[in-house]
Amino acid sequence: MRYRCALVLAALLTAGLAAPATAQTKRDALVAQAAEKVDTSRFKKPGPYRIGVAAGYLTNSWVVYTLAHIRYEASLHPEIKEVIVTDAGFKPAKQVGDIEDLINKKVDLIIYWPVDNKAIAGALQKAVDAGIPTVNTGGGFYYSPSTTSNAYIGQWDLGEKTARQLFKDMGGKGKIIAMLPIAGHSATVDQKAALDTVMKEFPGIELLVAEHGNWNRARAKQITENLLQRFPRIDGVFSPSGQMSAGLAEAFEEAGRLTEVVMSPADEYNGWLKWVDKNKKGGIITFPTRVGRDAVQLGLEILAGTPVERGRQVPSVVIPAADVGKFVRRDASDDVWANELPPDWQPK
Repeated sequence: MRYRCALVLAALLTAGLAAPATAQTKRDALVAQAAEKVDTSRFKKPGPYRIGVAAGYLTNSWVVYTLAHIRYEASLHPEIKEVIVTDAGFKPAKQVGDIEDLINKKVDLIIYWPVDNKAIAGALQKAVDAGIPTVNTGGGFYYSPSTTSNAYIGQWDLGEKTARQLFKDMGGKGKIIAMLPIAGHSATVDQKAALDTVMKEFPGIELLVAEHGNWNRARAKQITENLLQRFPRIDGVFSPSGQMSAGLAEAFEEAGRLTEVVMSPADEYNGWLKWVDKNKKGGIITFPTRVGRDAVQLGLEILAGTPVERGRQVPSVVIPAADVGKFVRRDASDDVWANELPPDWQPK
């Protein structure tokens, strides 16, 4: 019933039959949705359990570390006998097929991160109808009857904290560019809404353009090279992603314009941490890969029939550039992520 009411309210707002929702009211609605309790009694069953992981993609180093956390947490629970992992390779149709295959294999829980939430909703609903709970994992909250619960990092909070720190470091004025994730992705929508909301408190900040770097270092660098030719003055960069921020920073350095720009904090991608450690600029806004462990724990609670919240958030924390030395691994690959996994569970 709550879900139906939320849909009705959303429809009214879209149709203009209710007061238009501001970014802040949308954020408040998201918080309320995440706090909603889910009756999990229909999923209650004894172990042993087989967990299916329907990965939308496994080429991004962040999800590789998130998967390592899933496997590690599963190893701590003797009732979990198997973890089956599929990789859709960024293809929504492939992820649909992967989910349906996991249903046919009669897994007891599906943990997933999406390529396209809407495209896989039908397949996830088949899982739920078959008594298999689904847990959305990682960088975004998704509210749908096909998603039993979410273990997630709040993209709104990530964007809000990133913007506030950037604007503070800029002295509350200047021209900025924003580098957002995939166009249309819930992470992109929430980050941009948070940025817009904080900008209202800082009238001296002007957003020149918002681009989509797809969480990809090379793409973000190429886009930035074009923006540097287009804009003779850029005072600040909003980019919560370390992979994209590393590409941005390289473009500014190669153009000889690094001294003019203030970089926002970004996540624990080691390539970014190396840059911050060297230049003493930017800092960290945490995007913990340990959310994978939270997903497994949340799934086990559902299988135990324990009521859970619709969304369980792993908070993001701002860490100043001066403290980045505690997290950076100077001799390791750029694609390493700061984490607390035991040595034997670190991705190779």
